[in-house]
Amino acid sequence: MDVNIFALCYNEAALLPHMVNHYKKYIPSCKITILDNESTDNSVELAKNLGCEVVSWNSQNIMNEWVQQGVKNDAWKKINNGWIIIIDMDEFVCVSEKELLEEIENGTSILEIKGIDMIGESNSLDLTDIDLQEIKKYVYHEPENKKLCFLREKIKEMNYGVGAHYCEPVGCIQYSSKIYYNKHMSNLGLNFLLDKMKKRYERTEVMRSCGLDGHYTDNAEKIKADYYALLNRSQIFEY
Repeated sequence: MDVNIFALCYNEAALLPHMVNHYKKYIPSCKITILDNESTDNSVELAKNLGCEVVSWNSQNIMNEWVQQGVKNDAWKKINNGWIIIIDMDEFVCVSEKELLEEIENGTSILEIKGIDMIGESNSLDLTDIDLQEIKKYVYHEPENKKLCFLREKIKEMNYGVGAHYCEPVGCIQYSSKIYYNKHMSNLGLNFLLDKMKKRYERTEVMRSCGLDGHYTDNAEKIKADYYALLNRSQIFEY
């Protein structure tokens, strides 16, 4: 069974090894391709050292949602068979090889997915003081209910919208009866979050002027308040 994972990347050196470890743990035979938006850190070197293929794409050094949309809709088109998982670097879909085999037997072509924000308590910028696989605190996050995993031979187009938060797939459509979790690894610690939000705010001016990416901010007090609010209402994830 072929499983091809495509992960968008821009300066994701802290998260990239954790993402690879997650998918290699649950889907050991998967092939991971890093769709790199010309990172300036050591993401590309890390990816290659971890056995990933790297494909570069350009967006004129801005976080361009429309270009990303095109990348997600086209990156997997040269693959003819098997499961496709297409993600942002912080999206950890919880599905195993055994479950994917069972879904083929069930006639499934797209997995139903429930998104949850995992709430970490790291104090570092590089996340070296926590194990992302051991994070248990979470809150339900509906925007992460994305159709991230589909069977290529049954799907011709996914037609993802901005952020892949919605799609209009074309092909033989049958959703799984089982719901799989998408662990959104975004709020992993206050220092990490402050640094990430500031850097993404700097790259999203064009998008914000068009009414997109408004959740990115450089307001430290708001970021802190939102983080602690999530932490305070978090539940314990059992999987």
